[in-house]
Parts: sequence; C-alpha cells; structure tokens
Amino acid sequence: MFNSFTRSSTPFVATAAALWTAGVLFVACGGDADSPTSPSTITTPTTTTTATTTSEGTTTSTTTSTPLANVNDIKPVLDSDCVACHSPRLHESNVDLSTYASVMRVVQAGSSNSLLVRVTRSNGIMYPNLTGNRAAKSELIRSWVIDSRAAETR
Repeated sequence: MFNSFTRSSTPFVATAAALWTAGVLFVACGGDADSPTSPSTITTPTTTTTATTTSEGTTTSTTTSTPLANVNDIKPVLDSDCVACHSPRLHESNVDLSTYASVMRVVQAGSSNSLLVRVTRSNGIMYPNLTGNRAAKSELIRSWVIDSRAAETR
C-alpha cells in the first residue's frame, strides 16, 4: 500500500514543488504587493523648459532643476526590482547592484550607452522586470545616469 501511494503521489509532489518554486521567484522579483520587493516610490525630476527668442530664431533648452541621486532616487528602485537577482549573493550575469560602487561598474556617467541604461530602456532585456510604472522607472534611471551624471548623493 505504501509503495502504490508514493508512486501515485510523485507527480503531485513534483507539481507542488514546481508551483512553490514559481511562487518564490514571483515574490522575489516584486510580484507580491506586500513584499519588501514591491514597487518602489518613484521620484521624478523637476524639469524646466525655457524658450529664448533671439534675432537668429528661437532656442529651446530643458534643464533638470532637481538633480537625482543614487541614495535618494535610484537605490530604492534597484533594491525593489533588481537586487533579488543582482546582489553579492546571487549576481546574475556577473552584475551586482547592491551598492553604489558595484552599480558604477555598469554605469558610465553621462553616457546613454551605459549598460544599466540600455537594459532598462523600453526595449531592454531588464525592462519587463521593473515593477509598477516601468516607463517612469526607466526614465528615472536614464535621467540619473545621463542628466545627473550618476551622482551618489545630492
């Protein structure tokens, strides 16, 4: 009787284990709204657009009046959406995003070709892993790297 029970329950146990693993990964990647990896609050930079008219024509310039900083703006996003897979313990693709120093290994301040910018833009491979408002988070990372030159603090 014991042998027939264990043989018939093996598919059930395998299915239960697979579902449990999928659930753990879902929560670890920000899938549970009450988890520590749930979507973070996004700080959007204040931008000012000015138009100047001269005898040569109109010149438009956009400036960011509130600089972004890793500590205040970027670290919360990376902690909630990225560090589950890119940490000292589990650094997928040899990328650790848990500290400013390790983030700077994939960032070139002022460059849109920085790895972090490329993978988090709308067609990037990590864009689907951003939780909540993906477009806003992608723009926040881009603005921090390019406009704020990847500043650590304000």
